[in-house]
Amino acid sequence: MGIDMNEQYKSFPYDEYLLHVKKLQSQMKESGIDVLLLSSPENVYYSTGYRSWYTSSLFRPVLAVIPPEGDPAIILRILEKTTVQFTSWTPNIYCSGTPSRNLGPLDARDPIEAVGTFIKRNVPDARTIGLEGGDGLHFFWSLELLKSIIESLPAIEFVNGSIPIQKARMVKTPWEVERIKHVGRITEKAIMETGLSIIAGVTTEKDISSGIAKRLAENGVDKISYLTVTSGVEKSRTFNTYATDRIVQKNDYVLVDISGHIDGYASDLTRVFYTGSAPAEALEMAQVASGSVRAGKEAVKPGITTSFVNRVCEDYIANSKFGDFLVHSSGHGIGLNVVEYPILNDETHMQMEPGMVFAIEQGVYPFDTEKGVESMYLSFRMEDEVVVTDTGSEWITGPGEALIEIQ
Repeated sequence: MGIDMNEQYKSFPYDEYLLHVKKLQSQMKESGIDVLLLSSPENVYYSTGYRSWYTSSLFRPVLAVIPPEGDPAIILRILEKTTVQFTSWTPNIYCSGTPSRNLGPLDARDPIEAVGTFIKRNVPDARTIGLEGGDGLHFFWSLELLKSIIESLPAIEFVNGSIPIQKARMVKTPWEVERIKHVGRITEKAIMETGLSIIAGVTTEKDISSGIAKRLAENGVDKISYLTVTSGVEKSRTFNTYATDRIVQKNDYVLVDISGHIDGYASDLTRVFYTGSAPAEALEMAQVASGSVRAGKEAVKPGITTSFVNRVCEDYIANSKFGDFLVHSSGHGIGLNVVEYPILNDETHMQMEPGMVFAIEQGVYPFDTEKGVESMYLSFRMEDEVVVTDTGSEWITGPGEALIEIQ
């Protein structure tokens, strides 16, 4: 059986697959890298369409090898061959396994031999292989496996291939943007419906997290990266924590930071609720946090650097009466990973391009400045997503209300 060409089974359309591969190969050429060896589930998915529960086991390596032209190869155990045939578009499937089980023809004894075989057949003059070696990426399988692959190809130099991977992925295709919009809308609706159902003295943090998770799943979310709920003053110093059995009380602040995925693509939103009528100073802090995100969105447009947008967001808070309570930079790219390149901080000077998608997040975090941030006692954070357009930017989610009162 070859590759199944029925698109209903595929992770994304064939034209999308071709775009991903072309973008990777173009960036490889620009970086002087002959071959990319990809290991993380997100990068394997991006380059081939293969997505499976199988990668949850760290004992069953799955790799993708990207040549300078033509289709990538997927390397994995033979039991997953049919999954590749149904979900992926690449015809190059290199399988290993236990010969005595007679499960079908094997292409290699193990992943190490399979990598070498594909390169010798398709890129015999390869001199460099790029790995996921920089900030924001990592080799997903064991270092022992990586060491064995490197030793098996002594004539080839293994280099950091993170930049071509990140550059290929950071500008989204229209299909990718649509997926991010879709999961963002679902996540926002699930947060709001659940948050407004909180009953002081009755609802626990776990009730909130399970309510959001239920609504996400009912609307097609197939993976949750994290689902954090922080309530009360004492727990605010923890920044992002998973839900506990704590019962939400009257006049409590409840911060939720949520990420769900559909077809691999992520959402990332933060909202703050208050059970009652919020004090004036709290409303003012929340409005400054929200204003910072809105100012950042207005600054986003093609040609503007990520560091400039970060400075706009940070300055909005720094120039307010709450300037001492600015504690972090202003967001990040979002796609297959919740946090991906480029980052909105002072050190990243990437020019924005149409198709980039960002989660802009900023906040006011009051604390005792003499004791340091561990004395933080409240969190007013806003986070929404924007996409860079040809002339500026558009909200994907929100903009959310600064502080949502539950009466």
